[in-house]
Amino acid sequence: MASHKDELLEYDWRLDGEDAVFCVDLALYNRAPDPAYPILAYVGCCPKKEEKELSGGDIRHINAFCAKCRRKIDLLMAGYIETASIRQYYFYVASKSGYDALKQFAEAERSFTCKVGGKKEEDWASYFRILYPDVAKYQTVRNEEILAQHYELGDSDLPRRLNLHFAFMNEPIRRKFEEAARGEGFAIGGYEEFEGNELPCGVVLHRVCALRKFDIDAVTVQAVRAAEKYNGKLLFWDCPIVPGK
Repeated sequence: MASHKDELLEYDWRLDGEDAVFCVDLALYNRAPDPAYPILAYVGCCPKKEEKELSGGDIRHINAFCAKCRRKIDLLMAGYIETASIRQYYFYVASKSGYDALKQFAEAERSFTCKVGGKKEEDWASYFRILYPDVAKYQTVRNEEILAQHYELGDSDLPRRLNLHFAFMNEPIRRKFEEAARGEGFAIGGYEEFEGNELPCGVVLHRVCALRKFDIDAVTVQAVRAAEKYNGKLLFWDCPIVPGK
């Protein structure tokens, strides 16, 4: 059996147009892909009644099912994706016999509907491409932390100017990004220089935005995606405090 301590990260994202929670075990990153666990098994857990949303009781039963599988089968839980009506786990299993045992557990489950699929996936593509957050996705996690700090200071969710600080390799690339950012609806602010940094040419983008996670996430994802095309990096964002009335 694998000896492993979880380091789970949850973040909000969209899946096929639907709100979802993604959960990934960050502790697996440095060992991935692990040749000892070459089989991907995805396990979909949903309520017995069709079109019914997951309840607290469903989640407790699903958690217990997952814990049993991890105790009795040689596998690693890479993470899961949860929408209103289903939680789908991603396991990497050591052997075909372990995969078969997982299917047997699923078929024997009576508290919820449980469907298992799988394939050989030695490169752990699902872990890296589906579960593990890229820069834009991880920024949404940072956004939640920053917003919590603002609210602790008595800030409101009222709209105000958001300042996004980016860095690029050189000035010509920065200028190309500025043109693209204007096309995305951002205003260009001041310039910043970071001597000794591999990305020394900085620029600040501005966008008026409510201080709500949904709105902040939308702005940072849009800006980060634009900067990625020019190998740029979002260093941080800030904004003034606007207390509520």
